[in-house]
Amino acid sequence: MEEKTNPLNILFISATIPYPPIDGGRIRVQSLINNLCHSNKVTFLTFIASSKDEDGIEKLRNSGIEVIGIKWNYNKQLSNLPVLLCQIISGKPLTVAKYHSSKMLKEIKNLLNERHFDVIHFEMLHTGQYLLSLSKTHHAKTILDQQNIDSLIWQRLFETERNPIKKLAYYWQYRSFSNFERKICPDFNTCVCVSEEDRKRLLQICPNANTDIAPNGVDLEYFMPSEKEEKDNILVFTGSMDWQPNEDAVLFFCEHIFPLIKAEIPEIEFYIVGSRPTEKVMRLNNIEGITVTGFVEDVRSYISDSAVYVVPLRIGGGTRLKILQAFAMNKAVVSTSIGCEGIDVNDGENILISDEPRQFAENVIKLLKDKQLRCKLGENGRKLVKQKYDWKAITKKLESIYR
Repeated sequence: MEEKTNPLNILFISATIPYPPIDGGRIRVQSLINNLCHSNKVTFLTFIASSKDEDGIEKLRNSGIEVIGIKWNYNKQLSNLPVLLCQIISGKPLTVAKYHSSKMLKEIKNLLNERHFDVIHFEMLHTGQYLLSLSKTHHAKTILDQQNIDSLIWQRLFETERNPIKKLAYYWQYRSFSNFERKICPDFNTCVCVSEEDRKRLLQICPNANTDIAPNGVDLEYFMPSEKEEKDNILVFTGSMDWQPNEDAVLFFCEHIFPLIKAEIPEIEFYIVGSRPTEKVMRLNNIEGITVTGFVEDVRSYISDSAVYVVPLRIGGGTRLKILQAFAMNKAVVSTSIGCEGIDVNDGENILISDEPRQFAENVIKLLKDKQLRCKLGENGRKLVKQKYDWKAITKKLESIYR
């Protein structure tokens, strides 16, 4: 018989509202808080930057979560150069400094003075920065949830960028994040990483940080295998298309891999599915066989139509929820080694892994021509996520870290 535990009072601080769940970060936050609130009291503190955020708040409140929103103007924050420069001079990376708000800090202090919390959950360094300004008088345990190791992403951007001006900017951000991670991470009771690889990287940067792992997951009841017949000539990639690693991935695929596949299978079609495509991504619509959809309400129909799900990522950190979603829908996946990093995959058993364009193309062609192999990889992928990547089990792990 399972032992009953007292509910925890959790202050969960996030820079963004997880609705609509259009990217991996929002999906993680949405999944964690929706599961945490079943047996705990969750107070969700966040910024409100648009009318869409107001709609998202209503959805959270309907789930039984208390939401406190701080009005915030992203563009005004960026234009407030004196404040921004002060934050950068204090040692914060630019993409962290822009999320500093005196209103947010005041609200956190008020909540800690007025209420008792067992845990303060800071979602990424964007909110983790506020720990530096809090007194040690509160008794709550502090958790930093690291969806990825930010310095690693900027390091990889620096290493792959050819433009010398951008390369210098990326190097500055990489060094700035490394220094900030080293400074702040040891101050949390626990830094939660999404994979063993990320945990090791964080410990290389700050060996005295206390770390644990709560991986990314997938909603197995939402992402189900479709009864609809897949189409033999369809490839798909999904993700937020203003996220630079995703942009780089599809540009790389369309320039170096897609032509090799098309030479062998002329009728091939590639769907790039995701919100806010950049101008560079939109131009891919001009290539025969390539469709950029922009935002769609439900990515499942595009995934279910596809014969192969491709993940040609060369930059990034953390773990890719897109692969877990494809696995949950019994889809064959071809990925780079960075694309499937941090997920317990085996090349040839539940995925095909290749980093060189020709080999990547050959793996895709092989799957397009071999339905039996596609089925084998898809079924094994579904088994893997059922065993290790169910959000319900992951939330229980996070709760055990809290306790």
